[in-house]
Amino acid sequence: MNNFFQLRLAKHQKKMMKYMRYVLNDHFVLICLFLIGGVGFYYSNWLKTLTTPFQLGGVILSVFWLLCLYFGKFASFTRAADIVFLLPKEEEMRGYLQQAFRYSCIFPFIFLGLICGFSMPLLVVSTGRPFTVFFFYLIMLWCMKSSQLQIKRAEVFRIDNRHLLLCKGAWAVSSLLMLFFSFYWIWIGLVGAIAQAIIYGWFLWKKMDRRLDWEKMVQIEEHRLHQIYQFINLFTDVPEITSKVKRRKYFDPLLERISKTPVNTYYYLYMRRFVRGTDFSGLVFRLTLIGGILIASMSDVYFISGIGALFIYLIGFQLLPLYNQFRYMTLVKLYPVQEEQKKRAIKKLLLGVLLAVAILFGLLAAIVLSGVEKVIPLIIYLVAAGLFVGLYAPARLKKMDD
Repeated sequence: MNNFFQLRLAKHQKKMMKYMRYVLNDHFVLICLFLIGGVGFYYSNWLKTLTTPFQLGGVILSVFWLLCLYFGKFASFTRAADIVFLLPKEEEMRGYLQQAFRYSCIFPFIFLGLICGFSMPLLVVSTGRPFTVFFFYLIMLWCMKSSQLQIKRAEVFRIDNRHLLLCKGAWAVSSLLMLFFSFYWIWIGLVGAIAQAIIYGWFLWKKMDRRLDWEKMVQIEEHRLHQIYQFINLFTDVPEITSKVKRRKYFDPLLERISKTPVNTYYYLYMRRFVRGTDFSGLVFRLTLIGGILIASMSDVYFISGIGALFIYLIGFQLLPLYNQFRYMTLVKLYPVQEEQKKRAIKKLLLGVLLAVAILFGLLAAIVLSGVEKVIPLIIYLVAAGLFVGLYAPARLKKMDD
């Protein structure tokens, strides 16, 4: 079964590498560098305003680390057909699940290492301890994450839901308490995290005598992959994911305002697809929410202007695939409308959405800023939306046609 797991892992990695070339494109990497640089600069300036000891720092980092511990899920790579074909091998699945557990630890451990390094300046300011305590806290976080993954692995067995809920609640409460008290007595947190990992590993794995819940295991894996594909779908089409359609009757007045004339054929199609589909509308909602929170949490006009313009670009860039949504529909080919109407329609939709987001961001910026600075971000947002629709979008659409 170890070789079988390696085969499944190789196929999964091959598929992910195929998608990564679309995800890690120049635009995304540039945006990530800009965001990291902006957050780092804002973070360093905030640290300069703090004095040692900073009592609230322990609370902030405890909650922040606890939330970060939920990053990363148990990857079993099981499929629906395994319910039938691997059922005779259930006794040998422990070796397979142990391999899956080890693989599931890799990315969360790397992520926690980066998070711990990012948090060290605040920890040093809050406690006055040297940077060498990084390794103690890193081991503590790794042990807590190992315990959490033990619970995730135990979910694939036929265990009572109340027992699982008790384990999850006990882990969350104990982890939060150990993280908090480690700012006063670091050895309590470290020893407690190691003991927690040993206890959960012993009772949820060594002493596990329940049968596998095959259907639940497959459902958990399908849900995990669906979340990954949802993220990749922001950059390219993913055959493994299908978007959901919702009625959303409250948007009917908006659609009714579009006149039913041949010149608005594609505009109506794009607007209806945008409103009823959960992928594009959900994407705009999430990016607008994140951008609004970032703008509301800042006080520097330059960062507010840059972050808002960046999110306007992101929203517009992620809406461009809407242009090809009806390319392979035979019925659309029968419409007696010009092909050029598609470009005018998508640009009209982009302009409407980006202007609405720009105005919303501008209002948020006006709330947190004062004086003449209130108006500057709104002007920059409107210019960014106009430049995207007027200059960038036509070039991208031409490339998509080619």
